[in-house]
Amino acid sequence: MEEMQFKIDGPLLKTGVPIPIAVAALDSFQGIVDKTYLVTTNTQRITSREREKFFLRATEFKQGSLLTYFEIALQGVQLGLPLVSSLGPNNIWELTKDTFSFLKTVCGAVQQGKEPIYKFTNEADGILNVQIGDQNHHYYAPVYQIGQMALPQYQQLAGLIGPKKLNEISAGPKYAEKSDIYLGPNDRDLFKVPTTIRREAIDLQCEVFDFNKYKNAGKLAVKVAGQPVPVGEYNFTIMGNQDIVDYIYSMLKPQVVIICFMEVGISPFGGEEVHKLHVTSVGS
Repeated sequence: MEEMQFKIDGPLLKTGVPIPIAVAALDSFQGIVDKTYLVTTNTQRITSREREKFFLRATEFKQGSLLTYFEIALQGVQLGLPLVSSLGPNNIWELTKDTFSFLKTVCGAVQQGKEPIYKFTNEADGILNVQIGDQNHHYYAPVYQIGQMALPQYQQLAGLIGPKKLNEISAGPKYAEKSDIYLGPNDRDLFKVPTTIRREAIDLQCEVFDFNKYKNAGKLAVKVAGQPVPVGEYNFTIMGNQDIVDYIYSMLKPQVVIICFMEVGISPFGGEEVHKLHVTSVGS
C-alpha cells in the first residue's frame, strides 16, 4: 500500500496546532477507519486485543498545517465477509473511501428532501444499488453498514470546519492529485440530516438509563414494541423548567411513562427515523 496522508488546515493553525483540535480530528478519523475494520472482520467493537491487530500508525508529522503521513497496520486478522477474498490495508482503505462517497450521496439526497431507495443485487458480488430520483448509484454492499456506523464520526469531523477554525480536512495517497476524502470550507453541514418536530405529543413506556443534570438531557430505551417509537435507544431532552429530580429518580425504576414530542427526519439509510425525543413530563 502506498504511503497515505491525513491533513487538517485552516486559520486556527496559523500560530501552531491546538492539541484538542488535532486530537479530535485524529480520533474521529481513526474512528471512521475503525468502522470499516469492524464490518469487514464481523467484529462487534474495538477491544484492546483488536487494537493490537489494527490501528493507524503515523510515520511522520509536518508543520504548518497538521500533515500526518500514516499507514494502516493490520496483523493476524480473520476475514468476516465472504466477498472479501483477502483482507489487507488496501481493502480497508478502498471501502473507507467508497463509504465517504456513499455518505455524501445519501446525506445530500435527504438534505434535498429525497429518500434513498436501496436494493441489494448480485449477491455473489455484494453490490448495493441506491436509487435517488431517476439516478442510480452502485457501491459494494458493505458500505451500507459501514456508513451507518461511521456517520457520527463524519459528522464530528465535519463539525471542525468553520470560518475561524479549519477549512480543510483530507486524506488519501501521499502523491495523489486529488484526496480520496476531502472536506472543504463549505462542508461543515455535509452530513447533516434535516429534522422536524411533530406537533402531536405521545405517551411512551420506556426505561431512562442516563441523565445529565447540567444539559437537561439523557438517554432512554424503548423495550415494548407496538408504540409510536420503535424498540431501541434514543437521546432525549427535557422541555421547559421541569424539576430534574424526577428524571434522576426515574433511573431507579425499570419502566416509566413519559409524554414527549418526536423529532424525526428522512433517514439517509432509507425510511424515516427518530432522532431525538423532547420530553414534557415523566411519571411512574
